[in-house]
Amino acid sequence: MTSTPVAPQELSPEARELAERHMPLVHRIAAVLFRDRSFHGIPFEEFVQFGMQGLLQAAMRFDASRGFSFETYASHRIRGAILSGLDISTEVNLQVAARRRLLAERVGSLAAPAEDDAPAQPSPEGALGRLVHVSIGLAIAFMLDDTTMYEAEGVHHWDDGSANLAYRQLQRRLRGALDKLNEQERRVVEGHYFLHEAFEDIAAAMALSKGRISQIHKKALQRLHAELASLRLADFVA
Repeated sequence: MTSTPVAPQELSPEARELAERHMPLVHRIAAVLFRDRSFHGIPFEEFVQFGMQGLLQAAMRFDASRGFSFETYASHRIRGAILSGLDISTEVNLQVAARRRLLAERVGSLAAPAEDDAPAQPSPEGALGRLVHVSIGLAIAFMLDDTTMYEAEGVHHWDDGSANLAYRQLQRRLRGALDKLNEQERRVVEGHYFLHEAFEDIAAAMALSKGRISQIHKKALQRLHAELASLRLADFVA
């Protein structure tokens, strides 16, 4: 159940008084649904907020001539508004959590030592070098994500026409650079960035370990950066 939000000032004085008298009803219904715990991670205050919107909608639309009490009518609207709001909130939370997991995988992959790196003593110079490599890798990763966004939605990053054109050209070059990857690298990049697959899922599909997918991911982004550098476009990402 989704409805246009209602502000208290939109109500008539009678409807506003009706809503104010039945505010405890919102808390009771919200408490029952909150105890059910089907919606983990959503605070009780959000249950109440969604329910209050249902109450305002009920007060605005209630018609006493139809023969049923306001409490009966409002209970239905309140419960529906809470459940609808929770569905949307849960979906958003799941999407945010998934994005965070993907980002964590990327950072972990880029920060891990390369397969052929020799063990080295910790040093400020070494830490700075790793930070630079991770930053470059994340810049490439951002553009890979943004390439799909641009193609799907026409996203523009700058009002300046020439800068926006240069960025779009770089995105196209990056997509073209995917052809330089080997089969495994391309599968990992396309699965992770274009299909939003986690390393674990890609690993299962390719019959490899998650750690191996992480290594392939890092090598692929290094190869993409080298390809852009050869085109004299690396200043965008380094």
